[in-house]
Amino acid sequence: MLDGMHKQKIDMSDEIYVINVDGYIGESTKFEIEYAKSKGKKISYLENIG
Repeated sequence: MLDGMHKQKIDMSDEIYVINVDGYIGESTKFEIEYAKSKGKKISYLENIG
């Protein structure tokens, strides 16, 4: 259920902002990032990714 809600929120947004403290990105967030990429959404990160 939450996955569906997150996808709907991504669909409604122009951009997603990933809070990746110490570079950590969890599995669920990885899927959300990939979904956002597939929809052409801009993705910004709190910390630079390597």
